Amino acid sequence: MTPGETVQLCARNNALWCDAVLRTAGAKTSFHHGFWRASNKQVPLFPSIVTLAAEHSADLTTALSALPSKAAVKDSFDCLDLRTSGFEKLLTGTWLFRSQEGTRKPSSPPDWQKAQTSEALGKWLPAWNKSEKLHTLFPPKLLEFPDIDFVSIRRDDAIQGGAVLNYGPSHAGKDFVGISNIFHRKSWLYGALHALIEPFPHRPICTYETDTALLPVYRQIGFEDVGTLTVWQKL
Repeated sequence: MTPGETVQLCARNNALWCDAVLRTAGAKTSFHHGFWRASNKQVPLFPSIVTLAAEHSADLTTALSALPSKAAVKDSFDCLDLRTSGFEKLLTGTWLFRSQEGTRKPSSPPDWQKAQTSEALGKWLPAWNKSEKLHTLFPPKLLEFPDIDFVSIRRDDAIQGGAVLNYGPSHAGKDFVGISNIFHRKSWLYGALHALIEPFPHRPICTYETDTALLPVYRQIGFEDVGTLTVWQKL
């Protein structure tokens, strides 16, 4: 795959995750040629549009103009300049990709666990973020999605790190694994990342990082920089 093709798959993986969260929150969502869109509902930390292709179509222009104030747009290819359209740039990030390193699916290590009940999710949420207001982003209904897992690394019966994993799209017969909302105890990013993706040497993995100082940590685990993205917010 070329870096551009890889970014397209990473962007679609991220859009699938956004789609699940926004639909669960009550938004109307739809996939279009070149972008994904959510309407009628805004959710903190999540965009209302994710671009899926570098081309800026007339349909995308219409969707951008229809967005309400404070809505966010994830330009997955860092190729849009939306300042003249009434947007401000919020952040930039780097797409990271690790190709499959093996062919067999290993058993999950004993300290790798996924939340399968409301009670387990209730323990995952405060470990992820101390803000109770943000806990409503991930209601128990998301546990019903077969392509989403809330995973954690537990040691001595305490959560040491965790993330959300979402699966898809498929490429060469393998579903991409997207890893997001990563959290870990201080100075343990390398160990947390390694442990969280340990069950998936047979699958391609994607994520993005907004802190350039952390990129060397991802590279140590086999991730490659494949592109950049920008998040805009409508004024």
